[in-house]
Amino acid sequence: MDTAAAVGKPVLAGGAELAGYAHKHLSALVGAVGGEGRYAAFISYSHADMKVARWLHRAIENYRVPSGLVGTAGDRGPIPARLRPIFRDEDELAGAAELGPKLQGALARSDALIVICSPTAARSVWVDKEIRSFKRCNPDAPVFALIAAGVPGDPDTDCFPAPLLFALDAAGELDRSQPLEPLAPDLQKNERHVVKLKLIAGLLGAPYAALYRRDQRRSRRIAAALSAAALLLILVLSGLSIAAFTYARMAVQQRNEAQAARKLAEQNADKAERRAWLAQVAAQEVRRMVAEGESCPRP
Repeated sequence: MDTAAAVGKPVLAGGAELAGYAHKHLSALVGAVGGEGRYAAFISYSHADMKVARWLHRAIENYRVPSGLVGTAGDRGPIPARLRPIFRDEDELAGAAELGPKLQGALARSDALIVICSPTAARSVWVDKEIRSFKRCNPDAPVFALIAAGVPGDPDTDCFPAPLLFALDAAGELDRSQPLEPLAPDLQKNERHVVKLKLIAGLLGAPYAALYRRDQRRSRRIAAALSAAALLLILVLSGLSIAAFTYARMAVQQRNEAQAARKLAEQNADKAERRAWLAQVAAQEVRRMVAEGESCPRP
């Protein structure tokens, strides 16, 4: 019996994991057929941080996971090639009459939550409600934070909304006996590229270092390809410049030769005209002399 139980536990655990995986993807498939698919993440933000939210939305959706990582096992399952779609209310709910039910549905169908933190977000009732709703709908899903402005813990510029700092009880209220320590990359201290990769690593369930190294290698390959293309372009332009200079020099030489030939032709024309004039004068002088000779009396 003990042996059977020992064997049965991993089997049951594996079956439960497989059932959960199938349920997740089946739900996504059914939702997609019904026009309500799942989201890779939900971005919660104050509208004062709209520019950061737009950048983050584009940065995550346009990011291509390095091919060497695609399909490998991450902390959250097989790593996909893209993180799409990302929910952001400005794009997804344009013109909606009732935001409440739609936001609730989007939060329930999101695999992760990203909160853009700032003093304005910390005071936003809307951001507070979105975090609480996501935690209630997806108690096991990850919540990520990004600092756009402010200083955590500072009484005047605190940037973390309260639901990020404490767990929720069964009623959805803050349980101040269970404080949390959110880790959030800071856009004020780090480059956007680094912040983006840290969030993407968390969403993929992949180590940031591995993602960063592969991304750096890909960046170097792209830079090398661009450098090669630039070098080729420089060589082509140099060749064209040399050809253009050569043709220009030939054109100048031909123009000079043409001018010299024209000048010589003009000189020859002047000489011919002068010879003709001299011949005409000589003929007139001969006729004059003949005429004088005929008029002279004979001896």
